[in-house]
Amino acid sequence: MLRRGSGRLVRPPINLDRWRSRNRFYHERKAEYLRFIIPEGESVLLIGCEDGALLEALRPSRGLGVDHRPEFIALARKRTPQFVYALSSDLDWSVRRTFEYIVLNDVACEIEDLFVFLQRVARHCTPTSRVVVVQHNYLWRPLFRLAAWLGLKRPEARQNWLSAGDLRVFLDGAGFETIEVRSKLFCPARLLGLGSAINWVAGMLPFVHRLASAELLVARRRDSARTLPRKSASIVLTTRDERGNIEPLVRAIPRVGTATEIIFVEGHSRDGTRAEIERVIDNHPAKKIRLVIQDGEGQGDAIRKGFSEAEGDVIILLEADQTTAPADVIKAFDIIASGRADYVNGSRFIYPRDKGAMPLFNAIGNWLFAAWFTWFLGQRTSDVLCGLKAIDRRQFQRLEKNWGFLGLFDPFGDFELIFGAARLGLKISEVPTRYGRRSYGRPKTKVFRHGMMLLRMASRATRVFKCR
Repeated sequence: MLRRGSGRLVRPPINLDRWRSRNRFYHERKAEYLRFIIPEGESVLLIGCEDGALLEALRPSRGLGVDHRPEFIALARKRTPQFVYALSSDLDWSVRRTFEYIVLNDVACEIEDLFVFLQRVARHCTPTSRVVVVQHNYLWRPLFRLAAWLGLKRPEARQNWLSAGDLRVFLDGAGFETIEVRSKLFCPARLLGLGSAINWVAGMLPFVHRLASAELLVARRRDSARTLPRKSASIVLTTRDERGNIEPLVRAIPRVGTATEIIFVEGHSRDGTRAEIERVIDNHPAKKIRLVIQDGEGQGDAIRKGFSEAEGDVIILLEADQTTAPADVIKAFDIIASGRADYVNGSRFIYPRDKGAMPLFNAIGNWLFAAWFTWFLGQRTSDVLCGLKAIDRRQFQRLEKNWGFLGLFDPFGDFELIFGAARLGLKISEVPTRYGRRSYGRPKTKVFRHGMMLLRMASRATRVFKCR
């Protein structure tokens, strides 16, 4: 990729047409995985662009493809002239270009000095950028060499075979934090239609991820917090029949960040909640309080409405039933504003809960969902249904573009947020919170009906994240 001694790529010449036709299944699956991680319309730097087919599949708003060999660049320019392509030897890394996604496509093991290379990549990242490293699993080295010898796979000039652990070390030293490692393609060939079935079944099995032929690492620049400006906050409260909680909440919500706005999303209440919110707004002119009327139904729809209306840099969801202490919004805000995480979920299972605050059946269901999600999302979570959440507004705007990507209805919005965050490779963190009993109103949860909806959604997400 770079000059000798600082990360040059070396690849032997190949027959492009024969290589592409014989490895179509592998390249189609890789493009599918990357399209799942990288939303359409983002800016993308693809290092190892090859013939341009992968960059075309990602559909970026702005794309730059880089490769070492002139024959690839010539073919890519002819195939997709809407994007910019450059030989690695001609690329000036000192020019300030930033991209939301930088993809290292099967090149990490071919770079002479990967550490120096990653340091240069870091200069082209924004605070929200993601670096995606795609590489072969080193355990497959004998099979890949045999396939190349048989002419079933293009030959490669690898400097090193790196494991996912090795890449984590390189990324850490270059100033990146690895968010997750996704193991894919247990079978990289079609095998008369059996390849897809093998990948589906193996993806569902525990303890076999090390046997996949491809590894995708998602990382973000660790020092992004130093470049972040001071931020403002929007605190969103979804309300339906919560009249008695409005005044206490407004009094208890602290000032957060450089400016704090409070957004009440009113969801067709029957107890006078809307009138109470309007009264409280008039009685607290010093606070920026807004009332938003929900168009649809359900808490998930209310969350999406309120988050879309938010003007603050950091959006915080706070349960309107006062079961979560309003002061905890400061903790969630600090994590997002400092750049330590991109999405924060509250956890009610760290500190003791008030007696009777959560029925036993609900507690068991929450614990099972949390353990399940930790397994297939690749990031730890101990509570997925807590009413305290926070996300950077720019990240939510990207997440919202794919709202409902599972094709199922989420009654609460919790699953849409955490699945969307995991799909985008956002760093997920938790804030322990003390869970108390309601002082007004009744819970809106229908344990069996809503539980079945969430169970179906979690099952679909497992197949999408583990088996696609």
